[in-house]
Amino acid sequence: MRGSRRMRKRYSWLALLALGACLNPSLQAAEESAEQWLKGRLASASQSSFSGHSVLLTGGRMVSLKVYHAPIDGEVWERVVHMSGEPAEIIRQGAAVYCLHPRQATGVAVKAPVSRWTALDQSMQSVTRYYRFERAGVERVAGRESVRLNLSPLDSHRYGYSLWLDTQSGVILRSQTLPSSGEALEVFEYVNINLDQPLTASDFEPGQGLTRAQSSTRSDGDSQALPADHWVPGWLPEGFVESQRVARFPGQGQVSTRAYTDGLASFTVFHEPRSEPISENVSAHGATVAVHRNIPGAMVTVVGEIPMATAQRIAASVKPLAPAP
Repeated sequence: MRGSRRMRKRYSWLALLALGACLNPSLQAAEESAEQWLKGRLASASQSSFSGHSVLLTGGRMVSLKVYHAPIDGEVWERVVHMSGEPAEIIRQGAAVYCLHPRQATGVAVKAPVSRWTALDQSMQSVTRYYRFERAGVERVAGRESVRLNLSPLDSHRYGYSLWLDTQSGVILRSQTLPSSGEALEVFEYVNINLDQPLTASDFEPGQGLTRAQSSTRSDGDSQALPADHWVPGWLPEGFVESQRVARFPGQGQVSTRAYTDGLASFTVFHEPRSEPISENVSAHGATVAVHRNIPGAMVTVVGEIPMATAQRIAASVKPLAPAP
Protein backbone atom coordinates (compact mmCIF):
# COMPACT_ATOMS: atom_id res chain seq x y z
CA MET A 1 0.00 0.00 0.00
CA ARG A 2 2.80 2.42 0.95
CA GLY A 3 4.63 1.56 -2.27
CA SER A 4 1.47 2.28 -4.25
CA ARG A 5 1.10 5.68 -2.56
CA ARG A 6 4.72 6.57 -3.24
CA MET A 7 4.26 5.57 -6.89
CA ARG A 8 1.11 7.72 -7.24
CA LYS A 9 2.91 10.66 -5.60
CA ARG A 10 5.84 10.25 -7.98
CA TYR A 11 3.57 10.24 -11.02
CA SER A 12 1.74 13.30 -9.67
CA TRP A 13 5.02 15.23 -9.48
CA LEU A 14 5.96 14.12 -12.99
CA ALA A 15 2.57 15.28 -14.27
CA LEU A 16 3.00 18.67 -12.59
CA LEU A 17 6.49 19.07 -14.06
CA ALA A 18 5.23 18.19 -17.54
CA LEU A 19 2.35 20.66 -17.19
CA GLY A 20 4.74 23.36 -16.00
CA ALA A 21 7.00 22.81 -19.00
CA CYS A 22 4.04 23.20 -21.34
CA LEU A 23 2.93 26.41 -19.66
CA ASN A 24 6.39 27.92 -19.16
CA PRO A 25 8.49 28.43 -22.34
CA SER A 26 11.55 29.07 -20.17
CA LEU A 27 11.40 25.49 -18.84
CA GLN A 28 11.01 24.17 -22.36
CA ALA A 29 14.05 26.19 -23.44
CA ALA A 30 16.11 24.61 -20.67
CA GLU A 31 15.43 21.14 -22.13
CA GLU A 32 16.60 22.09 -25.63
CA SER A 33 20.00 23.20 -26.85
CA ALA A 34 20.32 26.94 -27.38
CA GLU A 35 20.61 26.36 -31.14
CA GLN A 36 17.46 24.23 -31.31
CA TRP A 37 15.46 26.66 -29.23
CA LEU A 38 16.60 29.66 -31.29
CA LYS A 39 15.80 27.94 -34.58
CA GLY A 40 12.30 27.05 -33.43
CA ARG A 41 11.52 30.49 -32.04
CA LEU A 42 12.81 32.31 -35.14
CA ALA A 43 10.66 30.10 -37.36
CA SER A 44 7.66 31.01 -35.21
CA ALA A 45 8.56 34.71 -35.18
CA SER A 46 8.80 34.85 -38.98
CA GLN A 47 5.08 34.01 -39.18
CA SER A 48 4.07 36.61 -36.59
CA SER A 49 2.23 39.77 -37.53
CA PHE A 50 3.24 42.75 -35.40
CA SER A 51 4.34 46.37 -35.26
CA GLY A 52 6.31 48.31 -32.70
CA HIS A 53 8.52 51.27 -31.89
CA SER A 54 12.22 50.67 -31.35
CA VAL A 55 15.51 52.49 -30.97
CA LEU A 56 18.83 51.80 -32.67
CA LEU A 57 22.02 53.00 -30.99
CA THR A 58 25.04 52.88 -33.29
CA GLY A 59 28.16 54.98 -33.64
CA GLY A 60 27.14 57.21 -30.74
CA ARG A 61 23.88 58.11 -32.51
CA MET A 62 20.36 57.02 -31.54
CA VAL A 63 17.68 56.54 -34.20
CA SER A 64 13.98 56.02 -33.51
CA LEU A 65 12.28 53.41 -35.73
CA LYS A 66 8.76 52.13 -36.42
CA VAL A 67 8.79 48.47 -37.46
CA TYR A 68 6.11 46.47 -39.30
CA HIS A 69 6.38 42.70 -39.84
CA ALA A 70 3.93 40.17 -41.27
CA PRO A 71 3.61 37.16 -43.58
CA ILE A 72 1.99 38.49 -46.79
CA ASP A 73 1.19 36.34 -49.84
CA GLY A 74 3.40 33.52 -48.57
CA GLU A 75 6.42 35.79 -47.99
CA VAL A 76 7.85 37.65 -45.02
CA TRP A 77 7.37 41.40 -45.40
CA GLU A 78 9.08 44.03 -43.26
CA ARG A 79 9.01 47.80 -43.21
CA VAL A 80 11.37 49.89 -41.08
CA VAL A 81 10.52 53.60 -40.92
CA HIS A 82 13.00 56.17 -39.59
CA MET A 83 11.04 58.35 -37.16
CA SER A 84 13.90 60.77 -36.45
CA GLY A 85 16.19 62.66 -38.81
CA GLU A 86 15.63 62.73 -42.56
CA PRO A 87 12.79 60.49 -43.83
CA ALA A 88 14.00 57.05 -44.87
CA GLU A 89 12.57 53.55 -45.03
CA ILE A 90 13.73 50.00 -45.62
CA ILE A 91 11.11 47.68 -47.11
CA ARG A 92 11.61 43.96 -47.62
CA GLN A 93 9.14 41.83 -49.54
CA GLY A 94 10.47 38.29 -49.60
CA ALA A 95 13.84 38.44 -51.37
CA ALA A 96 13.33 42.00 -52.66
CA VAL A 97 14.84 44.73 -50.47
CA TYR A 98 14.40 48.47 -51.02
CA CYS A 99 16.25 51.32 -49.32
CA LEU A 100 14.09 54.41 -49.78
CA HIS A 101 15.11 58.04 -49.49
CA PRO A 102 13.43 61.23 -50.77
CA ARG A 103 16.19 61.80 -53.35
CA GLN A 104 16.77 58.23 -54.45
CA ALA A 105 15.26 54.76 -54.37
CA THR A 106 17.34 51.66 -54.86
CA GLY A 107 16.94 47.93 -54.62
CA VAL A 108 20.38 47.48 -53.14
CA ALA A 109 20.60 44.68 -50.60
CA VAL A 110 20.83 46.44 -47.25
CA LYS A 111 20.53 45.21 -43.69
CA ALA A 112 17.79 46.43 -41.41
CA PRO A 113 18.36 45.68 -37.72
CA VAL A 114 15.30 43.42 -37.63
CA SER A 115 15.85 41.52 -40.88
CA ARG A 116 19.35 40.32 -39.98
CA TRP A 117 17.84 37.42 -38.03
CA THR A 118 14.95 36.52 -40.36
CA ALA A 119 16.77 33.84 -42.35
CA LEU A 120 18.92 32.61 -39.47
CA ASP A 121 16.63 29.63 -38.84
CA GLN A 122 17.33 28.50 -42.42
CA SER A 123 21.12 28.84 -42.11
CA MET A 124 21.47 27.60 -38.53
CA GLN A 125 23.48 24.51 -39.50
CA SER A 126 26.24 26.55 -41.12
CA VAL A 127 26.15 29.32 -38.50
CA THR A 128 26.77 26.87 -35.66
CA ARG A 129 30.13 26.02 -37.24
CA TYR A 130 31.39 29.56 -36.60
CA TYR A 131 29.56 30.66 -33.43
CA ARG A 132 29.03 29.18 -29.97
CA PHE A 133 25.47 29.48 -28.63
CA GLU A 134 24.81 29.94 -24.92
CA ARG A 135 21.62 30.62 -22.99
CA ALA A 136 22.07 33.39 -20.39
CA GLY A 137 18.85 33.58 -18.40
CA VAL A 138 15.47 35.32 -18.52
CA GLU A 139 15.05 39.12 -18.57
CA ARG A 140 12.32 41.68 -19.30
CA VAL A 141 12.41 43.79 -22.47
CA ALA A 142 9.59 46.10 -23.62
CA GLY A 143 7.56 44.85 -20.65
CA ARG A 144 7.76 41.23 -21.82
CA GLU A 145 9.63 38.16 -20.62
CA SER A 146 12.53 37.23 -22.89
CA VAL A 147 15.26 34.60 -23.02
CA ARG A 148 18.77 35.93 -23.59
CA LEU A 149 21.10 34.05 -25.95
CA ASN A 150 24.78 34.85 -26.48
CA LEU A 151 26.41 34.03 -29.83
CA SER A 152 30.21 34.05 -29.52
CA PRO A 153 32.41 33.85 -32.66
CA LEU A 154 34.88 30.99 -32.92
CA ASP A 155 37.46 33.09 -34.79
CA SER A 156 38.57 36.72 -35.02
CA HIS A 157 36.77 37.49 -38.31
CA ARG A 158 33.27 38.00 -36.85
CA TYR A 159 31.54 39.96 -34.13
CA GLY A 160 29.61 38.41 -31.26
CA TYR A 161 25.91 38.95 -30.61
CA SER A 162 23.45 38.87 -27.73
CA LEU A 163 19.75 38.33 -28.46
CA TRP A 164 16.69 38.69 -26.24
CA LEU A 165 13.79 36.63 -27.66
CA ASP A 166 10.20 36.96 -26.51
CA THR A 167 9.36 33.69 -24.74
CA GLN A 168 5.89 33.48 -26.30
CA SER A 169 6.34 34.65 -29.90
CA GLY A 170 10.09 34.24 -30.49
CA VAL A 171 10.33 37.83 -31.76
CA ILE A 172 13.73 39.37 -31.04
CA LEU A 173 13.03 42.24 -28.66
CA ARG A 174 16.64 43.34 -28.22
CA SER A 175 19.99 42.66 -29.88
CA GLN A 176 23.59 43.72 -29.33
CA THR A 177 26.58 43.52 -31.67
CA LEU A 178 29.72 42.92 -29.63
CA PRO A 179 33.45 43.27 -30.41
CA SER A 180 36.04 40.93 -28.93
CA SER A 181 36.33 43.34 -25.98
CA GLY A 182 34.74 46.59 -24.86
CA GLU A 183 31.26 48.07 -25.14
CA ALA A 184 28.55 47.02 -27.61
CA LEU A 185 29.01 48.44 -31.10
CA GLU A 186 25.30 48.46 -31.86
CA VAL A 187 22.13 48.04 -29.79
CA PHE A 188 18.62 47.53 -31.19
CA GLU A 189 15.67 47.40 -28.79
CA TYR A 190 11.88 47.61 -28.88
CA VAL A 191 10.42 50.07 -26.40
CA ASN A 192 6.89 48.84 -27.14
CA ILE A 193 5.51 46.16 -29.42
CA ASN A 194 2.02 45.07 -30.48
CA LEU A 195 2.11 41.33 -31.19
CA ASP A 196 -0.57 39.46 -33.16
CA GLN A 197 -1.62 42.68 -34.88
CA PRO A 198 -3.33 42.03 -38.24
CA LEU A 199 -1.42 43.84 -41.00
CA THR A 200 -2.20 44.11 -44.72
CA ALA A 201 -0.16 44.96 -47.81
CA SER A 202 -1.16 48.62 -47.45
CA ASP A 203 0.84 48.81 -44.20
CA PHE A 204 4.00 48.16 -46.23
CA GLU A 205 3.55 50.95 -48.77
CA PRO A 206 6.28 53.65 -48.75
CA GLY A 207 5.56 56.90 -46.95
CA GLN A 208 4.81 60.16 -48.72
CA GLY A 209 7.56 61.32 -51.08
CA LEU A 210 9.27 57.91 -51.21
CA THR A 211 9.27 55.62 -54.25
CA ARG A 212 10.66 52.21 -55.11
CA ALA A 213 12.96 51.22 -57.97
CA GLN A 214 14.62 47.94 -58.89
CA SER A 215 18.37 47.53 -59.24
CA SER A 216 20.17 45.34 -61.76
CA THR A 217 20.96 42.11 -59.91
CA ARG A 218 21.68 38.55 -60.88
CA SER A 219 21.85 35.11 -59.37
CA ASP A 220 24.31 32.39 -60.29
CA GLY A 221 21.80 31.03 -62.80
CA ASP A 222 21.87 34.13 -65.03
CA SER A 223 23.93 33.78 -68.20
CA GLN A 224 24.70 37.44 -68.95
CA ALA A 225 28.16 38.48 -67.71
CA LEU A 226 28.25 41.51 -65.43
CA PRO A 227 31.26 43.63 -64.44
CA ALA A 228 31.54 41.73 -61.15
CA ASP A 229 32.55 38.69 -63.22
CA HIS A 230 35.92 40.31 -64.00
CA TRP A 231 37.26 40.58 -60.45
CA VAL A 232 37.09 38.57 -57.26
CA PRO A 233 38.40 38.71 -53.68
CA GLY A 234 41.42 36.42 -53.41
CA TRP A 235 40.69 35.73 -49.74
CA LEU A 236 37.50 35.33 -47.73
CA PRO A 237 37.00 34.37 -44.08
CA GLU A 238 35.98 30.74 -43.79
CA GLY A 239 32.22 30.26 -44.03
CA PHE A 240 31.38 33.39 -46.05
CA VAL A 241 29.66 32.69 -49.37
CA GLU A 242 28.50 35.00 -52.15
CA SER A 243 24.86 36.01 -51.75
CA GLN A 244 24.33 38.64 -54.45
CA ARG A 245 25.88 40.54 -57.36
CA VAL A 246 24.86 44.00 -58.51
CA ALA A 247 25.79 45.36 -61.93
CA ARG A 248 25.77 49.03 -60.97
CA PHE A 249 23.96 51.65 -58.90
CA PRO A 250 21.69 54.08 -60.78
CA GLY A 251 23.41 57.44 -61.29
CA GLN A 252 26.74 56.27 -59.88
CA GLY A 253 28.46 54.95 -62.98
CA GLN A 254 29.91 51.51 -63.53
CA VAL A 255 30.25 50.26 -59.95
CA SER A 256 29.96 46.50 -59.52
CA THR A 257 29.56 44.67 -56.24
CA ARG A 258 29.68 41.25 -54.64
CA ALA A 259 27.90 40.63 -51.33
CA TYR A 260 28.89 37.86 -48.90
CA THR A 261 27.40 36.34 -45.74
CA ASP A 262 28.04 33.53 -43.30
CA GLY A 263 24.32 33.37 -42.52
CA LEU A 264 24.63 36.04 -39.84
CA ALA A 265 27.41 38.55 -40.55
CA SER A 266 27.68 40.15 -43.99
CA PHE A 267 29.83 42.49 -46.07
CA THR A 268 29.87 43.91 -49.60
CA VAL A 269 32.85 44.50 -51.90
CA PHE A 270 32.55 47.43 -54.35
CA HIS A 271 34.73 47.69 -57.48
CA GLU A 272 34.90 51.03 -59.34
CA PRO A 273 37.15 51.35 -62.43
CA ARG A 274 39.44 54.42 -62.20
CA SER A 275 42.28 55.65 -64.37
CA GLU A 276 43.94 57.47 -61.45
CA PRO A 277 44.23 56.38 -57.80
CA ILE A 278 42.43 58.37 -55.12
CA SER A 279 42.96 58.70 -51.38
CA GLU A 280 42.78 55.48 -49.40
CA ASN A 281 41.11 55.53 -45.99
CA VAL A 282 39.27 53.47 -43.41
CA SER A 283 36.30 54.38 -41.21
CA ALA A 284 33.96 52.82 -38.66
CA HIS A 285 30.43 53.71 -37.59
CA GLY A 286 29.10 51.47 -34.87
CA ALA A 287 29.38 47.89 -36.09
CA THR A 288 29.89 48.93 -39.74
CA VAL A 289 33.38 49.43 -41.14
CA ALA A 290 34.52 50.73 -44.54
CA VAL A 291 37.90 50.24 -46.21
CA HIS A 292 38.89 52.07 -49.43
CA ARG A 293 41.93 50.71 -51.26
CA ASN A 294 43.48 51.34 -54.68
CA ILE A 295 44.29 48.42 -56.96
CA PRO A 296 45.55 48.68 -60.56
CA GLY A 297 42.80 50.37 -62.59
CA ALA A 298 40.18 50.52 -59.84
CA MET A 299 39.17 51.55 -56.35
CA VAL A 300 38.00 48.73 -54.07
CA THR A 301 35.73 49.39 -51.10
CA VAL A 302 34.71 46.84 -48.48
CA VAL A 303 31.72 47.74 -46.29
CA GLY A 304 30.19 45.45 -43.71
CA GLU A 305 29.66 44.40 -40.13
CA ILE A 306 32.98 42.65 -39.66
CA PRO A 307 36.16 43.58 -37.76
CA MET A 308 38.36 46.22 -39.40
CA ALA A 309 41.39 43.92 -39.80
CA THR A 310 39.22 41.39 -41.67
CA ALA A 311 37.84 44.06 -44.02
CA GLN A 312 41.36 45.33 -44.76
CA ARG A 313 42.58 41.84 -45.60
CA ILE A 314 39.63 41.26 -47.97
CA ALA A 315 40.22 44.59 -49.75
CA ALA A 316 43.92 43.85 -50.20
CA SER A 317 43.13 40.47 -51.78
CA VAL A 318 40.88 41.70 -54.64
CA LYS A 319 42.34 40.77 -58.03
CA PRO A 320 41.30 40.57 -61.71
CA LEU A 321 39.56 37.38 -62.74
CA ALA A 322 40.95 35.74 -65.86
CA PRO A 323 38.31 35.54 -68.65
CA ALA A 324 36.88 32.12 -69.39
CA PRO A 325 38.43 30.46 -72.47
